[in-house]
Amino acid sequence: MKKQSFSLFKACVCGVMVLAGAASCEKMNVEDAEEESKANVVLRIGSVEQVPFQMARTRGRDVNGVCSRLNFLVYQGGGKIKQINQTSDDEDFGEVHVQLSEGRYYLVVLAHSSDDNPSSNKVDEIKFTNAMGFTDTFFYGDSLIVGEDNIMLTLELDRITALIRFISEDEPAINNNRIRINYTGGSGALNGTNNGWGKVKSQQYKWFDVDNEINKYDLYTIPHEGADQHLKASIYYYEINGDNVKPLFDDPFVINNIPIKRNHVTVCKGKLFGSFKENKIKITINNDWSADSLYFDF
Repeated sequence: MKKQSFSLFKACVCGVMVLAGAASCEKMNVEDAEEESKANVVLRIGSVEQVPFQMARTRGRDVNGVCSRLNFLVYQGGGKIKQINQTSDDEDFGEVHVQLSEGRYYLVVLAHSSDDNPSSNKVDEIKFTNAMGFTDTFFYGDSLIVGEDNIMLTLELDRITALIRFISEDEPAINNNRIRINYTGGSGALNGTNNGWGKVKSQQYKWFDVDNEINKYDLYTIPHEGADQHLKASIYYYEINGDNVKPLFDDPFVINNIPIKRNHVTVCKGKLFGSFKENKIKITINNDWSADSLYFDF
């Protein structure tokens, strides 16, 4: 990612993966006219880089059609000094006005659709959790120099996530109404100073409802930096009625060495509900997001 000095400045925000705010959290509204009138930095989301799952091959989509939350984070001297959170219900979604003293800062912007904002006190370890959910996440991070002149930045966001999609070719047992997929190898946290690459080795999971009308199960993760990235997925099967949770098998169906890549979709297709010893799943990393394809069988 190019670093730019910011009299005129384009930012990139990518993928997936956002900020559960701790200290110094604020939400700016148009009604706060006095604060807005003092602002010397305007941040505006112009577009996001996205090739959608449908083969429309559209890039530069408006942020409203991609995410439900935005987080604007400003750091200085290793600490967070300002956080502005927005949701898609806000009238000014995609634009903030900030007052900053002259000096050098580090700016991180995140776009996502998690149920809450990730923790963000440390710029090099911004964390999502299983409770808030992992979604398609987009990122920007770079230096911001504030001088005497006002600054207006138009931000272009880039994806930092990989999508793993399970497609079942068989039907679940009649009493199997929930599954949980645990997965390791990716990250639920990102490094804001390293282009949004995964920071830690996370234990991620997601619950899904199961019925004959559903055959698709999507997981998101933030890949670590490096070309050879793989996930391990463990699928657990349950019958759940009210507070009664009944595991249907003693052991999960384990799938090893699932390849993942930033801005790519890994499709795992096969019999998810049959005899585990007989299951054969074909895995494809396709080009619904990016421009190349990978294939994997297990």
